[in-house]
Amino acid sequence: MALIRVLAATALGVVVAVVGGHVFDELLLELVIGPILVGAATLALIRMRRRWRVLGVAVVGALAVVVTVLVAGGDVGDVVPGLRSGPQRLLSTEWPSPLEPTMIATVALLVTASAAVSTLLAAEPRFRLAPLAPPLVALVAVAALGAPVRPSTPLLIAAAVLAMVTAAIDLRAPAGSVESSEDRRRRLAPDRGVVVTAVVVAAASALVAGSLAWADRADPRDIDEAELSAVLVDPIEATIALRTAEPPIDLLTIDDRSLLSRPAMPGRWRIAAFDRYDGQRWVPDLELRPIGGRLALAEPGPDAIRYEVRFDSDDIDLVPFPGRPIAVDRDVDTDLDRVAVRVVPSPAVGDVILVDAEVAPTLEALDTTPLAERAIDDRAATFTDRAESLAGDGSTPERLARIARTMREQWSLDPQAPGGGQQQALLERFVTDTQRGTREQFVTAFVLLARSLGVDARVAIGFDVPPEERASRFEIRSDHAQVWPEVGLNDGSWVAFDPVPTQEAQDDTEPQPQPDAQSPAAAQPPIAPPADDDAPDDEVVLDEDRTGGGWGTFGRWVVRGAVVGGLALAPILVAVGAILMIKWLRRRRRLRVADPVGRVRGAWANATDVFVDAGVTIAPAWTDDRIADQVAALAPTVHHESQRLAAMSSSVTFGSPSSDDALGLAFDAAATAERIESTISSGFTRRQRIRWRLSLRSLRSGTRSPVVP
Repeated sequence: MALIRVLAATALGVVVAVVGGHVFDELLLELVIGPILVGAATLALIRMRRRWRVLGVAVVGALAVVVTVLVAGGDVGDVVPGLRSGPQRLLSTEWPSPLEPTMIATVALLVTASAAVSTLLAAEPRFRLAPLAPPLVALVAVAALGAPVRPSTPLLIAAAVLAMVTAAIDLRAPAGSVESSEDRRRRLAPDRGVVVTAVVVAAASALVAGSLAWADRADPRDIDEAELSAVLVDPIEATIALRTAEPPIDLLTIDDRSLLSRPAMPGRWRIAAFDRYDGQRWVPDLELRPIGGRLALAEPGPDAIRYEVRFDSDDIDLVPFPGRPIAVDRDVDTDLDRVAVRVVPSPAVGDVILVDAEVAPTLEALDTTPLAERAIDDRAATFTDRAESLAGDGSTPERLARIARTMREQWSLDPQAPGGGQQQALLERFVTDTQRGTREQFVTAFVLLARSLGVDARVAIGFDVPPEERASRFEIRSDHAQVWPEVGLNDGSWVAFDPVPTQEAQDDTEPQPQPDAQSPAAAQPPIAPPADDDAPDDEVVLDEDRTGGGWGTFGRWVVRGAVVGGLALAPILVAVGAILMIKWLRRRRRLRVADPVGRVRGAWANATDVFVDAGVTIAPAWTDDRIADQVAALAPTVHHESQRLAAMSSSVTFGSPSSDDALGLAFDAAATAERIESTISSGFTRRQRIRWRLSLRSLRSGTRSPVVP
């Protein structure tokens, strides 16, 4: 029977492992290695002493986690980092979690540890329901981590059947007697207490698994409203304000950490990009959400670098990338397209992060990779005629290069040009009439001209470091802040174009703006409206959360864990409270009847309930004296009290005491019953006392005391 229980617990661990694959949206057979190995170890060591059995299973479980990581493609060095940072990454990454050895190690440890504890408990005769707790807790955990995918119904049915098999087998044989086949069959049949407990546990697990935020983690197939939007209000004007800050501010230090260090790092480092133009300005449409540190949407290419970013100022929390991001060794917020990546919590001055990224392709990539197409919208359509005249004939890359070259060589750059705003009327005038404007007008005009030809293009902001300042280690300052246009390729990468003249115009003649020209937007961050004293300050709340040194995130998960634990324990606590309340009310009712004779009989009935809950079986035909004698084998210390109380019950049942004598016997019987209960309670261990208090034997018709008050 012990072998069957261990096998059932092992199979239950395998079910948990299969559900654990939902964390990665795959069936990971590697996760079943742990439950199978610890189950086999328990069976092999089942006849050894408990301490050696526990030690052996623990060693096998640790080795099983290492083997799981190795089979999953990792190495031994991935195990410890995975167990250290894996839980936080699993709780913060969007679904599905990346298939990394460090994260697989975390799930493997959870599955293996629960299976090991379950199989060890299943081999112990004194534990009947305890082996169910570890796999059910692990099942709830992996179901929550695998959200929004729900465990399949066959898996849940299999888990329920295996749980019932484990709970149904009672390994405790009757003490001091030879067990007959009839006793064995009776012992294998689950009693009502086991069934009720299993149902309560299953209901609690279903409640917790159903309420644990199956929609809390982001599903890339369902784009929901983000919890947090980008802080940038007007990215172009914010970039201008940063570039013109006096004196320049040291923002970041880039240090090449690639295996083969480059003599010079890339020049452009993007921190965000914008593709929505509303006719007035480029509007941020970035929905940032926590995803951990893995950023790659596709397999990284060969042109990838690793570098350190040291934050020299607390004015920036966005990570700069020379191309497509791959990974960051800190938790970050980002959008679905990985356009902007923000470190959370906000980095302090001196913080260093390690970043992996690809280098953006050069213009030569246009010869081999097709351009990404985009539908021509109404705003871009107004520039189609001008784009056709500037582009001439040839392939689309050649036409774009011709537009950029014409703007760079024949148009004039003037940071103080009249009518230098981003409004569409000013841009149309810049493109068709003056060809003299600000850097931001050159960039925006090129993007709209490219879009008018059906090409996907956007505006990027970041930093452009001059070649003479770049090395394997260099600094990024505020005066490096820059805006440039990017054109999309079919492989998801973006190529930067250079339509802006390298030198500013030197002549003094400037075309005057037309009378109906719009005023340019001020080159400064927008002024926030006056705050309403009664309204909550969202920005202050955001800053407090982001500067809390990590406690904000940790505190939220502590609160979530407390809520989840409360939900899991609530049904159990309600069941425990109901059992204790029913027993207390019944005993109180027996001792408060008006007839003193009934109170004596009630005190004896309460005492027999105590005996029944302690394990005594009372036949319907037994006399009070025989019940008292039977108790002597269970609790010798209360033999005298039980005989005395039985004699009181018999005297009032078969005799005719006077009212005064009956009243005295009632008080004496109540006191004697209380002494019996306290004496039995003091002889139990804490665990035995809890089982005794919560026993349902005195409440069930088949086992309750036949003594009726």
